[in-house]
Amino acid sequence: NGSNSSAACELCPAGTASATRGAESSETCSPCRPGTVAATAGRAECASCEPGTFSVAGSDSCSECAAGTYAANPGQGECVPCPHPLSSVNGSTTCSFCMANFYLRNTSADPGDMFTSPTEFCKPCPPDADCPDNTTLSSLVLPRGFWRASPSSAV
Repeated sequence: NGSNSSAACELCPAGTASATRGAESSETCSPCRPGTVAATAGRAECASCEPGTFSVAGSDSCSECAAGTYAANPGQGECVPCPHPLSSVNGSTTCSFCMANFYLRNTSADPGDMFTSPTEFCKPCPPDADCPDNTTLSSLVLPRGFWRASPSSAV
């Protein structure tokens, strides 16, 4: 075969990449930076995680952002907590509803405006009402024996 070397070529492991051809050691294999992954061995470069996901350094897969956090851009190394009192579902790219114990006063609110000024749109749950995640003014849950003036009033 013409080769005197007893060492076989080895691929960089998953979670690392090397653009160096014909390298003589694994030292050219660099861990993927946060927000990027190498899902399989032998990658020349790491790929960015999609929005709504993240990865730590040296990862072979992206993870979904947890509820209450978001990743708006590709290649994020961590998810960002939602601004109080907004929340999100797993894998979100933005925070689009009010968290538990708050309700959305205006369902026609622009999501961008909500994100910029969340306390203008998400109001504290009224006493004796139940406000799970994503409660709106019209979906406020009142306990048995309580009433309110109309679906468009908080009390």
